[in-house]
Amino acid sequence: MGKIIKYAVSAVLGIALIIVVSKFIGKVYADSMNRYVENINADVEAKRSELLATGVFHDGITVNGVSIGGMTFEEAKAALVPVEKDLVKNVGFTVRYGKDGVFYIRKDYFTFIYDTDEILGEAIMLASDGEYEAIRQEIDDIRENGRSYTITSKVIADEERIINDVKKLGDSLYVEPINACIVPNPLSVFDDTLERFTYKEGINGFVAKTDEIIEELRERIETQRYGLVYLEGTIIEPEIKADSIENTVVMRSKFTSSYASGSYGKPNRVANIIKACGLVNGTMLPPKDPENPDDKSYIFSINATLGPRTEELGWLMAPGFVNGGANSVDSPGGGVCHVSSTLYNAVVRADLRVVTRINHSSHVGYVPWGLDATIDTRGPDFKFSNNTSSNIYVFMWVDESKKLVCCEIWGEPFPSRFDYIDFYAELVEEIPPTSTQYIQTGYLSAPHWYIGNQAKTGYKYQSYKQYYRNGRPIGAPIPVATSEYKMHPKRVYVWRGFDPAVNYLDPAYQVPPPKKP
Repeated sequence: MGKIIKYAVSAVLGIALIIVVSKFIGKVYADSMNRYVENINADVEAKRSELLATGVFHDGITVNGVSIGGMTFEEAKAALVPVEKDLVKNVGFTVRYGKDGVFYIRKDYFTFIYDTDEILGEAIMLASDGEYEAIRQEIDDIRENGRSYTITSKVIADEERIINDVKKLGDSLYVEPINACIVPNPLSVFDDTLERFTYKEGINGFVAKTDEIIEELRERIETQRYGLVYLEGTIIEPEIKADSIENTVVMRSKFTSSYASGSYGKPNRVANIIKACGLVNGTMLPPKDPENPDDKSYIFSINATLGPRTEELGWLMAPGFVNGGANSVDSPGGGVCHVSSTLYNAVVRADLRVVTRINHSSHVGYVPWGLDATIDTRGPDFKFSNNTSSNIYVFMWVDESKKLVCCEIWGEPFPSRFDYIDFYAELVEEIPPTSTQYIQTGYLSAPHWYIGNQAKTGYKYQSYKQYYRNGRPIGAPIPVATSEYKMHPKRVYVWRGFDPAVNYLDPAYQVPPPKKP
């Protein structure tokens, strides 16, 4: 029994030992296997990390057909710049207008946004996750079978700038239509083959269809249909055409005066008249503009038209009245009153409004009494205005063969109630000269004397205009102006102390008047 127990204890101890030894051996093996696995995993991870640490795109990756394998991110981005440019190469418009006009809406009118960074970011993450073998296999597959990506662009147009520039283009193409017009031919007064007027045809205008092309550009930008567009336009016809104005201008009056008698035909005087007529000839006077009361272009001033009469400006010395018409002396521009008086008679007969007119202080022989108009550079002026609704044209010239100063006034036809006007004056009063005046002066010593001026009778005239139709007077004559020509007593200049009751003026001692400096 004791042996049995001894064997049993020995057996239990043996089994326990075997279990302990087995556990020890198992632990040693397990530790060894764990270390082996860990080594393998570390090696795999190192290789995996090596695969992922290249920092370049895998071979076989293409973007829009461009191979980027082996490139870094920045290298790939640079390589795709031409692709980006190619994507937007057709963006823009060529705007054609007229015959050869071209306007370009270039790329600087647009902003371009590309998804290059996003696509490259996606591509570079290929084969970047998973186990080593899976990553390796994917890299091999990429190399063999490739991976392709596509970048796109987003186009944003600066519509405000495009619209503004297209509108500016349209504005620059605008052409105001020009109405047909009447062009006076001043030279026609010297050439019988020429008409007084040329009727010039109007010129069409043009307005671009800016709104239409803006709408077209908007639609084509939205649908990305870039390229050629046409800026059309509309022809604007003038309101007035030549055939509508022909024969709308007629001669309203004509008046001529002669310089054939007396001293009126002196060469210097005639030269001044020719010069003055040339400055007046071809004058166009517009009607009054009711919307612009400050515009006085409808008023004609002969002083303003002729300018100052000086020798420096080409005016010649010729006789003109001084001393209130008692005498005449040579002065620059002498004779131009002949022109203003002729014009005055034509103006009244043309039924135009006389603004300013003053008669001479003494009668002139080239127009009837009461129908003259004096002017002076620093004094009287002759003015008239266009009181019609159309342009008034004045033609003035000298017919040297007939020694006539001629004036024609053209404009719209008279109203139907009359067809011409007569202009005349009637004597109102005759004013005899008073008794001779003896004027003492220190210039003379007894018994010398001279005549300052001969006696002149004064006159007062009233002028009238009479309307006619078909040769018959219409209504009563209408008063136009009163003209007073000064009376002048005979003026004799004598020595100091002269007494007409005592002293006798011996003709032998009559001397000429002193010359004025």
